[in-house]
Amino acid sequence: ISINVPVPAGILVFGSYNQLGNPQITGGVAAIYPVVGSIGVYGTTTTDVLPKKAIDPTTGRVFYAVSTSVRQGFHKSLISTGKFSFLVGGDLGPSFSQSTTNAISGSGKTAITVSLSTSATATAILQVSRLFAFAVPVRMLYEAGIGWNPVVEAGFIINLQKLPPKK
Repeated sequence: ISINVPVPAGILVFGSYNQLGNPQITGGVAAIYPVVGSIGVYGTTTTDVLPKKAIDPTTGRVFYAVSTSVRQGFHKSLISTGKFSFLVGGDLGPSFSQSTTNAISGSGKTAITVSLSTSATATAILQVSRLFAFAVPVRMLYEAGIGWNPVVEAGFIINLQKLPPKK
């Protein structure tokens, strides 16, 4: 069975809100592409970028360090009508954060912390033009001792197949 899935293969640029995050509002970029387009299976590669306020232990100056995660995901289109699609899936991958070890060891050195980031995701996509689609992924993060924490993302997918040709 072949179905017409209107999800564009492209680049998603998004902002996100995490009620338990610090900071609560962040952003990122993702690629979305068909894996088995005839049955509505899509892959995503996502990078979140989280600025973290920090203090340089040597100078005492405040600056913003960057924490990031890179996740690979797979999603299945459950609803696909005209300009609207609804996908469910999940992703996982490493997350990297920079921290100052000064408080722990007194050394004033920085360290990179690596951990695993994973989530279940439901995504609504609305095609608004040939070039752009509006996407709202909702990631469900499990917090030990608390339960499920929804992280709402919203952004635009730039359909790479519909970009103007090179002149």
